[in-house]
Amino acid sequence: MLKRIRFLALYGLSWILFFQLFRIIFFAYHFKKSIDLGGYLLVQSALHGLRMDISFAGYILMIPTLLMALSSIKWKWYQNFLRWYSAIVAFLMVLLTVFDLELFRAWGFRIDASSLIYLKTPKEAFASMGAAPVFPLLIIFVLLLILVTKSLFTIQNRTIPYFSGSSPIFTALLFVFLAATLIIPIRGGFNLAPMNESAVYFSNKSFANYAAVNVPWNYSRSLLHDGFNKRNPFNYFPDEKAKATVTSLYYKGKEHEQLIDTVHAPVNVIIIIWESFTAKVVEKLNGVPGITPQFNALTKEGILFTNMYASGNRSDKGMVAVLSGYPAQPTTSIIKIPNKTVSLPSLPREFRDFGYNTSFYYGGETEFANMKTYFIQQGFNTIVDKNAFDEADMNSKWGAHDHVVLNKFLSDIDQKKQPFFTTLFTLSSHEPFEVPVKTVIPGNDPEHLFLNALHYSDASIGEFIRKAKTKSWWNNTLVVILADHGHPLPEKPASKPNEFHIPMLWLGGVLKKKNIQVDTLCSQTDLAATLLNQLNLPSNTFSWSNDIFMKKRTPFAYFAFMNGLGWIRPNGFIIRDNIGGNITEKSGNLKPVEVDYGKSYLQASFGDYLKR
Repeated sequence: MLKRIRFLALYGLSWILFFQLFRIIFFAYHFKKSIDLGGYLLVQSALHGLRMDISFAGYILMIPTLLMALSSIKWKWYQNFLRWYSAIVAFLMVLLTVFDLELFRAWGFRIDASSLIYLKTPKEAFASMGAAPVFPLLIIFVLLLILVTKSLFTIQNRTIPYFSGSSPIFTALLFVFLAATLIIPIRGGFNLAPMNESAVYFSNKSFANYAAVNVPWNYSRSLLHDGFNKRNPFNYFPDEKAKATVTSLYYKGKEHEQLIDTVHAPVNVIIIIWESFTAKVVEKLNGVPGITPQFNALTKEGILFTNMYASGNRSDKGMVAVLSGYPAQPTTSIIKIPNKTVSLPSLPREFRDFGYNTSFYYGGETEFANMKTYFIQQGFNTIVDKNAFDEADMNSKWGAHDHVVLNKFLSDIDQKKQPFFTTLFTLSSHEPFEVPVKTVIPGNDPEHLFLNALHYSDASIGEFIRKAKTKSWWNNTLVVILADHGHPLPEKPASKPNEFHIPMLWLGGVLKKKNIQVDTLCSQTDLAATLLNQLNLPSNTFSWSNDIFMKKRTPFAYFAFMNGLGWIRPNGFIIRDNIGGNITEKSGNLKPVEVDYGKSYLQASFGDYLKR
């Protein structure tokens, strides 16, 4: 029995070593980039990539482990099967590795399922390879395939024939159990977030991050996420017509109301993204009384935006909407596909390019939903997550609670070089709504637990603002508080727009006006252009962002949920089911043409997503 376990361990270890060898070949093939990176980052890239190598080796090992459960006495068939299995897997792994060597040079990212679109046009595919060193690549392919298959066959020949007989029941139970334990390395350990690109992204050097990625893992993930499919499922009009309809909604003028003082010093910017902060709990927005008293009090010191809507219904969509001014997709999330997000504009990158010190703070795993990859791509100089906190502070399912993160955040800001652009994402108001304080909103049902968690986050943010106002940097700082998305709770009033209605509040010493409300209809995606224009920075790359203070703007809000869209105008809204094409909810006096506006926006925005 030990011989069988030893064989599986050796088989899995062999694949891990092969993946590291493939990475070394990648470094050598892209010699100039590797030299520029330096030895330290090359080693770090290999070490960070090891986790993903182990994950994919676990996938490869799954079938041999499960089939071992059926070979308690006779194993000749097992050896024959494994020779074919190893040969096929080796062929596929080496083929991907060699193709990736040259495609990375042309594309700038690791090979993924988008390569399959070339199968439809093989003539053009071969023509595009005219500049590739085909013969050297072929030599590399043959040598690698011989090395891998010969090594695997040698391991099998020297171990499998020496297996001894064993109890069928015991063998079956043991190896089914061992197969089940492979889920741990496959998902990358015991972290909340399963294996994704963020688990290996570690540097602000793109090449170091790309090199850390395991090519077969990346390709498989891309296949599963249908990343190669370029067909728009939301095709209602000719593309040019849909695009023209959407373009007509954005007025690109220069005249806007200026509410921030930019004369005296560069303006520091703090964005606090509050988990699940729905307008339904803000008393000033006709929400449940007594849930966010600190926020309500702070509205007298700033600018409250009363008519804002989230672009999507999840944090991964909200992050991109806030930081890139990019609308959410109904059936997927762009943040999960690094090859697409790298093309997005972003606030941290804009501010960094203008000399700002940029940072992101979160008490949990930034790898969750592949957010870390996006943050690194988009220009955050510093990313602080759960790894920066003591074990004693990791006292919730998601990580460190809000008051702990806000305290560190405040302490770190005092040490930061100005001007700074920094973003903090809270987590305590996420399910399961556990908070480290005495219950204020009694009740054990989900709704009351949610309200109690929001009350705690409200107190934490209120205390942070109270302390921040005593700091020297407060007078030249803007603080923006808004949600990543809304929430179905509390259940009343029950309406789809209410689930997406979120508050936004501007605070800080740079405000020219205070204790005012902005009732203009707007979207989460509009923050980017609005903020940049207020600070006299260019915003033209944020084509999906509609400056809230721009004169002659067209007020509208669009939001997406699974197979549905919401379209809101000042005089009403519609909710449309994308599958059946039915209007499931509506209010106001919207003209029938507004349905076409909503459909055009969905078609054009999803078409933009597909092309990235």
